[in-house]
Amino acid sequence: MSGLVKSPDPYMNVYFHALVDTAGVIAANNFMSIFNPVGSNKAVISLQLYVTCHATTSATAPNSLVAYRISAHSGGTLVAASTVNRFVSAAPDPVTTVRVGNPAVTTTGLVLVGIPPVISIGTGSSSTVASPPPGASFVLIPGEGLAFSTPAGDTDQIWNISTVWGERPL
Repeated sequence: MSGLVKSPDPYMNVYFHALVDTAGVIAANNFMSIFNPVGSNKAVISLQLYVTCHATTSATAPNSLVAYRISAHSGGTLVAASTVNRFVSAAPDPVTTVRVGNPAVTTTGLVLVGIPPVISIGTGSSSTVASPPPGASFVLIPGEGLAFSTPAGDTDQIWNISTVWGERPL
C-alpha cells in the first residue's frame, strides 16, 4: 500500500477553543460563539463542552451559563483561525469561526444545556462536562452555530469555558 492511509474517523479534523479565567458580568453576556459559515461545505460536529466556574468572594447570581443554537454571530472579537487549537497540529485552519468578548448572536430559541454557576458565601467552585450520548451529537450545518451565554451574572464568578468540535465534508 502506498501513500497516506485515510483514517476511518468521520471527524476529519478536530478543534477546540478555551476561555480561561473570564470574569462574569452583571448584564447579559455572550462569552463565546462558534459558527459554521454559509457556503463552508462542512458539517461541524459538537463533541464536548467543558465548563468550570469558581468564585473569588461571595457570589450570589443564580443564572446558569446556557448553550444556545444560533443562526448568526457578529461583533465581539474574532479569534484568528490560525490560533484555534487543533488535536493534530498539521490540520488546516478550521472553517468554524470563533468569537469572544460578547459577540452579538441570533438565537434559534433552542437551549442545548444549562450549566449552573457557583453560588457561595465565600470562595467556591463547580464544574460540568456536557458530552453528547455515544453515537449522537449536535451537528451544525452551514449557517448554524452555538453561543455560550449568561442572562445576567456576578463579577465574582470566574468562568472557564472549553468547546471541542470536529469538521468533515458534507
